[in-house]
Amino acid sequence: MFTQAFDLVEKFVADRDSAGAVALVGYEGKETGPRAFGNLSFFPQPQPTNPDSIFDLASLSKVVSTTTITLKLIEDGVIRLDDPLGKLISNAPQDKINITIKELLAHTSGLPAVYPLYQDTRFRSKDTALETVLKVPLSYPTDTAVEYSCVGFITLALILEQLTGTTLDVLFQKLVAEPLKLKDTSYGVPRSKLDRAAYTEWDPEEKVFLRGVVHDENARGLGGVSGNAGLFSTAKDLGIFCTMLLQAGSYGGRQILKPNTVALLRNNYSPDPSQPRTLGWLLPSPEACSGSELISSHSIGHTGFTGTSIWIDFAKGFYGVLLTNRVHPSRVNTALIQFRPKFYRAICQAI
Repeated sequence: MFTQAFDLVEKFVADRDSAGAVALVGYEGKETGPRAFGNLSFFPQPQPTNPDSIFDLASLSKVVSTTTITLKLIEDGVIRLDDPLGKLISNAPQDKINITIKELLAHTSGLPAVYPLYQDTRFRSKDTALETVLKVPLSYPTDTAVEYSCVGFITLALILEQLTGTTLDVLFQKLVAEPLKLKDTSYGVPRSKLDRAAYTEWDPEEKVFLRGVVHDENARGLGGVSGNAGLFSTAKDLGIFCTMLLQAGSYGGRQILKPNTVALLRNNYSPDPSQPRTLGWLLPSPEACSGSELISSHSIGHTGFTGTSIWIDFAKGFYGVLLTNRVHPSRVNTALIQFRPKFYRAICQAI
């Protein structure tokens, strides 16, 4: 049924726009895939990509891990969407005391998109990381605009860790991975699984291609466990996660998230109509949308800098997972930006 979508991925890899890729489509309770294409790297010794190959998810970590953990903690009464930082932490600076959990999730906090936090030695210690992030100047007044912010999600995760006394990777395992029985999703890649991991970019300092080590510099500064990046996974595990959301938070006879919590993800919390956003996730944009112009208005999606993406369409009842390592050997490769909508468009056309 989804032959065209997979044929497009095959050609994308054959054209060397990515060393490898794994694609998966779920529709009406059935999976097509995962199907693997190409190799885990161009260099140094190419190994074939397999259906269970592990990819650096980059910013998919924001939605699969950080957002889902936040929603679970809201359900458990640990925090509320409208809680401001001034209520949650004692050392919030004056310009940030009114930023809420909702605004951090919706990228309307005022915190900038990126900031070289990893260059500050105080950021690299969990004892002083939050204090360091909170010193970053705001880019605009809170809740007046949208700016996709890795800094905001780093802040959010550090707050969650402080409130719970538990690190983000442990929270993820307890609240998400274990209930869903995810086999290959974790922060970093265990040595025993390293031969399944796709390579990413050349590291000029270490003089190696990164493999099983998070690509994002700020996440690496926090030891690979960060609110903005750090998660590694397979298409199969991500399919389980997407199925849970399509099934109103239920999977394998367990209620992972409450239906009314999942329903929140259909709300638009953005003040900018050109950049609709819900909690953590993207909503279909009236302008350029990575899920294509055919995806329904009742959809959520996200992309990752390393070449990963997910779209879940609640109206059409499908999810699509596309994992590539487009930053190997270099991040200057931007072919995926034009390709992604073609993949999701082909899925919509098939349906």
